[in-house]
Amino acid sequence: MKRRSLILAATAAMALAPMAHAQDSGTMAQVKETGELRIGVASAEPWFYKDPMSEQWTGVGVAMGQRMADDLGVKMVPVETTWANAVAGLQANQFDIMFVLDPTEERKKALSFPENPLFYYAMGALVKEGSEAKTWDELDTPETRIGVTLGTSLDRNVSEMMDEAQISRFSSNDEAIAAFAAGRIDAVVQFHPALVVQYSRLKMGEVLLPEPVNPVATSAGMRQEDGTEFLDWVNTTFADLYAAGVPDELFGEYLASKDIDPSGIPGLVKEDW
Repeated sequence: MKRRSLILAATAAMALAPMAHAQDSGTMAQVKETGELRIGVASAEPWFYKDPMSEQWTGVGVAMGQRMADDLGVKMVPVETTWANAVAGLQANQFDIMFVLDPTEERKKALSFPENPLFYYAMGALVKEGSEAKTWDELDTPETRIGVTLGTSLDRNVSEMMDEAQISRFSSNDEAIAAFAAGRIDAVVQFHPALVVQYSRLKMGEVLLPEPVNPVATSAGMRQEDGTEFLDWVNTTFADLYAAGVPDELFGEYLASKDIDPSGIPGLVKEDW
């Protein structure tokens, strides 16, 4: 039994050796060695959407990951996670990068983020038809029940902004929308591109951009490591893609795939708002 245990231990060590070597060399070395760029995906349209029939992932974040994987000449592999577990998943090397992850001060303590943004969006709210609220302050009342997605930057923002409103936290955007449709909450706070998709599917309520409207830069999180090759490459790639209008292009393509007319809808490039 002792000899067998030693053989099994040695076999396991040999199997893990390439991955351990790649990790020691940094994320870029690991990606090139494995031939895979693993991206974290969490259910949240239009960024990440898993078709219930085919189980295939689509969305702006998936399309962005495919573009970057193609640039590296590797395969893009989606790895399912949640927004609340995204930081831990990156730290545990379950995936290499997660798009549409806002660089909050808390996350910066645990992850690396490029200096250049991925794109911009604004906080919005799906409210009941006929709502007279036009500002965030007008939504912050004791009788208003607001839903947010747990672990997102919106969760933090709403918690900081709202002193009176009742805040309910859900594991995904879809769960929050379902609670709104069932009348369990009065408003859902998400970023405006997500609300556009949700509203088009739900066909109830009104999408509101409460005042003040401030552009929010989103990014992508990566593991913290000594080398900067992967981080520098992501930073340069983001700048090039944003300058070329690629985020808007991918957003428009996704809306069209859902039979939503993208004309008149604020895109992801703030300079065009």
